[in-house]
Amino acid sequence: MDSGTRFLTFTSILMLALILQVVLAVADQRDTPEKAAVEFAAAYFWLEPSMSERLCRELASAAKADPVASFLERKENEARASGFPPHYLKQGLYHVDTRTLENDGETAKVLLRGERRRTINPVYGLIARWFAVGETHPVEETLVLKKEAGAWKVCGRPFQLLEG
Repeated sequence: MDSGTRFLTFTSILMLALILQVVLAVADQRDTPEKAAVEFAAAYFWLEPSMSERLCRELASAAKADPVASFLERKENEARASGFPPHYLKQGLYHVDTRTLENDGETAKVLLRGERRRTINPVYGLIARWFAVGETHPVEETLVLKKEAGAWKVCGRPFQLLEG
């Protein structure tokens, strides 16, 4: 009788964990201003061209050239002028905290805070975090987001993307 109770308890816990996992996975698929802000910021500091997927059309059309391509070219020139390969300027974003300041359903302002650290590759970033190697720099930015075609996009002047 005791083994039957244990089996039932174990099976119940396993089923509950599976249901919770499915619920959390579905909830994570929702697009929110906070999620868009974090995805953009992570791609921005990692120098990923995919950051353009989170930029609003207004921002791309207002610039003379592709803002992401121009930013990445500036970063590449900056690295080469310092005698380093372009990937040397990649930075990971850690300890990210977001807070929605305003949200009317179509536009939002999100305060993003965190730390960035030089992360030439993912392994270096992981080791640097574990052993507290390298400098961290604070990140604090208020991002303006708009909903376009059902997805939240970053607008305004995020970080130094448009500065030349």
